[in-house]
Amino acid sequence: MDLEHSRPTLSATGRQPSRQPPRVSHLKRVHARAIIATALMLGGCASAPFVDGRREAGQIAPVGVSTPDRLAICYSIRGTTPRDVLELAKSECAKTGRTAQFDGQDEFRCALLTPTRAFFKCVGK
Repeated sequence: MDLEHSRPTLSATGRQPSRQPPRVSHLKRVHARAIIATALMLGGCASAPFVDGRREAGQIAPVGVSTPDRLAICYSIRGTTPRDVLELAKSECAKTGRTAQFDGQDEFRCALLTPTRAFFKCVGK
């Protein structure tokens, strides 16, 4: 038995070469980094506020909760000021010659990036 060939070779630094981590460990690190990157991107992003008046394709009637008399505006508290939401409500109610009056809000009922929903009544002047 030749002991000379069974010894690990030394690297250029004089130390034994490090063993590569198993592939599973590498994949876990890659997945963890992807999750962290996604969370950071979503945390910093915010969509513009919008009226929740969604419609099914080809249908006239909305499936969102907004009606001409009561608006529902979806927004993110991270990227939208209350003034922005109020301005959108005012402009929507002005289309029918009325003014916007705040009527409450709820959480986690809209899209992921705009989880807060504010309600406004459109009232006569």
